[in-house]
Amino acid sequence: MLQEFITSALIIDDKESEIQNLKKHLESKDIWVKHYTPDSLETNTIPLNNRKIIFLDLYLKEEDDIKSNLSIIRNIFTKHIGNDFGAYGIVLWSKHADEISFFIERIYKTANKYTPPLFVVPLDKNQFLRKGNFDGILDLLEQALLKDVSSSFFIEWNKAVKKGSDNTITTLYNLFESNDKKYRHLESILYLLAANYTGIPKGNLGNYDLQKDLVKSLMDTLQFEITNNYENIESLFSKNPDDLAFNETPEEKNKILSKLNSLLLLDFQNLSQKTVLPGNIYEIINSALPLHINEFHHKGKELALSTHDLFKDKNIKRVCIELTPPCDFAQGKKQNYSRVVSGILLDYDKELLKGNASPFKSDNFYTFLYPVNIEGFENPQMVIFDFYRFQTLNEDELKNEKNYKIIMKAKDKLFADILQKLSSHTARLGIAVLYP
Repeated sequence: MLQEFITSALIIDDKESEIQNLKKHLESKDIWVKHYTPDSLETNTIPLNNRKIIFLDLYLKEEDDIKSNLSIIRNIFTKHIGNDFGAYGIVLWSKHADEISFFIERIYKTANKYTPPLFVVPLDKNQFLRKGNFDGILDLLEQALLKDVSSSFFIEWNKAVKKGSDNTITTLYNLFESNDKKYRHLESILYLLAANYTGIPKGNLGNYDLQKDLVKSLMDTLQFEITNNYENIESLFSKNPDDLAFNETPEEKNKILSKLNSLLLLDFQNLSQKTVLPGNIYEIINSALPLHINEFHHKGKELALSTHDLFKDKNIKRVCIELTPPCDFAQGKKQNYSRVVSGILLDYDKELLKGNASPFKSDNFYTFLYPVNIEGFENPQMVIFDFYRFQTLNEDELKNEKNYKIIMKAKDKLFADILQKLSSHTARLGIAVLYP
């Protein structure tokens, strides 16, 4: 398992003589190794590239106590690892349980300043120094990791993604019979893939970043390759389902699930105010525009947001989503007009969605987008769309930042679900019957 995951290693230790045999052992396993002392890191100005494993001496300065050494380590991680380092694990030279617990608690406490490790495995360096070699260290590390299902999964996932990515690239290169044809045509093929994914007609591309859509267009292929390359971990989810319940406070659950929902359903990258795409979600800035929502339809009446008790003291933002069917968009049928549905963005509140008193019980509303995490908002958010607020808008309005501000984009599954439920809502015929 580890041989494929660990392609390089970083050793941070103040005693170079003690780690020479470790360096030789890892290099004999075809693992690239770099060693730094705390002093050499102080003067190092070259950014550290990702190392899959870091061998770390807990006492980088033996004369200092553990708190001082933890401060040194966190400063090193903040300066040299940062938030773009990538996935890695730590082998911590320590044999004392209390020190290990203290280290793990502190290293994750300030992890917003650097990428946190996938795992921390303590090993006793003196054990290897006494026998004069580090033979078997990777086996010990692997045995420790097999007891940690989540770490094992992410190691296998990391390996599968790398293999899948390599296979996807190879498949594209193998489309051509010769290097000459590859160099002449591969860029054109990549352009076709990107343009086909986003569906923007050539004349409307402007400064839109097609490169990011090229990456998205290859995700189906990558997913297939990852699935084929993933090695099953037999112990995954072997526990009784009752033991896997996510037992946390409602606040913590909302916080974690809102981040996951945003990851699964919303796209905050490659947003363009000048390019109107299906799934774009805008904040409505100018409340005098036709899409301004002063009220919702509720039980045949207009429900004023500003006066209803449920909405008091809530920070409500007006939003709308572009819902032009992708086929119409790709074929240029929409011309300069967008189909939009408007709604509201507000702090997630379960009470707004449950019970007969809820103003959103009917299928007039799309109420499934909650809780979600959106940058700039302290609390988890919820988005509700009113299908009665469905209209056609000149897309030049959506490009006007004074009136609309793009804040996110619905990913494919969310977009398809909203569009399907809107279609069902607008297709209801109903019948008027006279009853005695």
